[in-house]
Order: sequence, then structure tokens, then C-alpha cells
Amino acid sequence: MMVRLIVAVIVTAMLCPSLCAIEFGRTPVQDAMRAQLQGDDWKDRDEFDDPPQEDEEDTDEFDQPRVGVKSTVQAALYSALLPGAGQYYLGKRKKARYFFAAEALTWIGYFSFKTYSGWKEDDYVRFAQRNANARLENKDDEFRDLVGFYTSTDEYNAFGRVFDPERPYYPDSPEYHWQWQDEEDQKTYRHLKNRAREADRRSEFMLGVAIVDRIISVIDAIRDGQKLKKQITDESFSTRERPDMKLKINPFASKTQIKLTLYTDFQ
Repeated sequence: MMVRLIVAVIVTAMLCPSLCAIEFGRTPVQDAMRAQLQGDDWKDRDEFDDPPQEDEEDTDEFDQPRVGVKSTVQAALYSALLPGAGQYYLGKRKKARYFFAAEALTWIGYFSFKTYSGWKEDDYVRFAQRNANARLENKDDEFRDLVGFYTSTDEYNAFGRVFDPERPYYPDSPEYHWQWQDEEDQKTYRHLKNRAREADRRSEFMLGVAIVDRIISVIDAIRDGQKLKKQITDESFSTRERPDMKLKINPFASKTQIKLTLYTDFQ
């Protein structure tokens, strides 16, 4: 390799002593060390400044700016707000789509169960009004359960409070009156009420799924952020494959028409 480099230098110098230029390229390790030395404490030192480039079109593909490290904390916050947002921020677009889909299905399930529960609640309230003359609007769950368990207000006052005197006494007034005429109607009422309760419990379960989905997304975003940071750090000090030399010829350039770049390990 050294023989090839020496021959290329000699031939280039002989062919164009005034219109040629020979430069030595740096490795990524040297770029990283130079970037560290050119921090705030070295801004005013001219010996570390790169020489000005003659032609902007000569920018080498190995000297392209590197994408900055993404914030792991910021990714975790995004995932806490919306599962998948942290993954999208870190560039994990495919994984982010899965989290987005899971989040959408979770909320679709929540609103579906909540809506169905409301429908069934309206059904059993109207059914009790029509078949037992019971007014269930603005009543708590305990009263609604008693209407489904006891045939009438009198039966509840006579037997329902025998083993639990602390239970409230309901006067036989229009506000607290109910009287089932058919046992099957009472069973239908309980069935509608249980369907409404079950749908409401499932909607609460979907809220739990949404919370778990956020926790998983946050943990995954933190892991991806740490992996990405480690990968960028490792690549900053690894030597990428590059050619031994590169020859550029531009007969229309005003100063340098032939440019030979030699890539060495040390400068």
C-alpha cells in the first residue's frame, strides 16, 4: 500500500506542479479527537483550525455531519403522554405504529363499552318504570340492587332489614315505591342491570390497559434511547472503511484542477 501511495504522489507532482494539490484525509477517530480539542477552551487557537476549503463541491462523504443524540428523558415523556410518540421521536417508526394502534384500539374499546353500558342502563331504568312503577333516576346502586332483589317496597321493609337494621327504611311513597307483578319481569330487569354493570367494568379495564400501555412504552423508549446513545458513541470512535486515496480531476477549476487525497491513520 505504501508503494502505491508513493508512486501516486510522485506521478501527480510530476504531471502538474502548479495546478495540483495533495492533501491527507483524517480518520473518524482523529475527527473525534479534534472536535474535543476544539471546545470552548480552544476556540481562539488558530493551530487547531481547519484550513479553508477551496471548493464547496469537494465535501467528502465521510465528513457529513452526524445526527445528534436524542434525549432519553424527552422520549420517555413523549411515551407517557402518547404511547409510541417516544419511539417515533427516536426514529423507531415501525415500533411506534404498533403502540399507536394499541392506543387507538384501547380508547375505541373504552368508549364502546362505556356507550353500551349507558344504553343498557337506560333500558333497565325504563323497564323498571314501566313494569314495577319504580323511579330509578338519581338513585344509587344499592337502591337499584334492592329493586331487583325484592318484589316490593313492603317486602324489603319487612324482610330486608331483619338481619341488617342499619339499612335505610324506605317509605311507600312514589319516590321509593316499586312493585313487580311478574317474576320474569324482575329477572329481565336484573339481566339488563348486570349487562350494564359488566360493560362498565370492561370500560374501566380498558383504562387499565391504557395505563399499562404507557408504562411499557416509557420503559421501551428509555431502552431504545440508551441503545441509540451507546451506538452513536461507539460509532464516533470506530474507524469506518474508506479508500486509501481519492483522485479528483476538474479541468475547469480556476486553481486546483487535479486533487489527490491520501487517507492516513495519523497526522
